[in-house]
Amino acid sequence: MNNPNSPMNRIKRNLKERWSSEDYPGAEPRFQIILFIKDVAVFVMLPLIVSLAAKSFSGVNPAGRKPQTTARRDLYMGDHNKSQIIDFESGTRAVGREISAQYGVLRKSPGSLVRIKLMNVVETYSTAPVHAQIVDRGLGNSLMGGVLIGDANPDPAFERINISFRFARDPKRDNVAIPITARALSLDGTLGLIAAKKEGFFARSAYGSANGMAQNASGGGSNVDLKEVLFRALTSGLVQEFGKTSQVEQNRSQVLTLQPSNEFFAELTDFFPGGSK
Repeated sequence: MNNPNSPMNRIKRNLKERWSSEDYPGAEPRFQIILFIKDVAVFVMLPLIVSLAAKSFSGVNPAGRKPQTTARRDLYMGDHNKSQIIDFESGTRAVGREISAQYGVLRKSPGSLVRIKLMNVVETYSTAPVHAQIVDRGLGNSLMGGVLIGDANPDPAFERINISFRFARDPKRDNVAIPITARALSLDGTLGLIAAKKEGFFARSAYGSANGMAQNASGGGSNVDLKEVLFRALTSGLVQEFGKTSQVEQNRSQVLTLQPSNEFFAELTDFFPGGSK
């Protein structure tokens, strides 16, 4: 009978736990080939390289002779048949690689798509904050499960919300937020997201009617008697408060909203990270 507490079974369990990890917070752990390769590199390849290097440096010329003059001359003079032009990388590419190495993420070009999922309720009075979780590997494995932070702006004429993103937060490093330039696209590729108004059609109609009634009640005609003047003086405060409240409710009913768990794309509009400069 196979004993689960035997040394071999314990070693298997430990290795399985060591090479399993979550793709992003809350996901099911799965086998990570990158962790396996790191262990192989550290415990197998590194000792082998060190051993070969030690053997090469400890080697001695069996003949005990000095290098030949011809070989020494070739070493100093080099091969004049090859081109002597030094090829330098462009400044933009070099800077981009330096920034990528600084943040530990892959370099991505404009037009790259990242699938994201909305985390908060968005109500666009003017400009509203947006937090969206990265749910694919569009920005590399290290940022999967991270959060894009941006701003939403309403477009009432077409009942759409436009979102621009400014930062990408690392899921495993709370002190890292990488600058990003991206915009929201619907899953069908259209710019912005289709939004719903906070209140339905009939509710918006009722608020509009109440606001119109309050405006009519606050206005006066030229032919009024003393009783009507006294009545309006007593009720003017109530009419004004009713008018203000109905106006606020009417404005609130026109607000465009987005609900959490809504999935869409973020399209890079500049190089990531670091931009084009």
